[in-house]
Amino acid sequence: MTIILDNYTIPEKGQVELKASFEIKVTAEEARRKVNRWLLEFVSTQMGGEMPTLIVSERVVWRVPAYISFPHTGRAGVAGYVDVDVETGAMNNTPERQAEIEKFATEIAKQQPPFKVREASVEYLAKNIPYAKNLIITDKGEIKPES
Repeated sequence: MTIILDNYTIPEKGQVELKASFEIKVTAEEARRKVNRWLLEFVSTQMGGEMPTLIVSERVVWRVPAYISFPHTGRAGVAGYVDVDVETGAMNNTPERQAEIEKFATEIAKQQPPFKVREASVEYLAKNIPYAKNLIITDKGEIKPES
């Protein structure tokens, strides 16, 4: 487990004394699952939460990285972080945080290589079944059979 001591001044050498007292009521795994659920329901089904880091500051939180993945490339990067209070389980899942994560996820998506359609091998194609007609979407948004 990684622990980050935020807002603590630590000397380069010598005795270090930390004064922090807190009770962990929400485990790292519970925090990850909670963030994962929120990401999938409200941000994107292509996102998930990774294992968090414990941040000891004015408020002690689990900082959960929110990653985005794509079917053709897998995990592509971290689009942001969601903090979960270790005592109450409260998340900083505000609309502003959601918009920030969506913005970074969009930037990561722009950097992905284009999806390449692969043709199925003839041995896997259905036999004795006619092909469906190709459909096109017109400029007006109508769906019509290809002529």
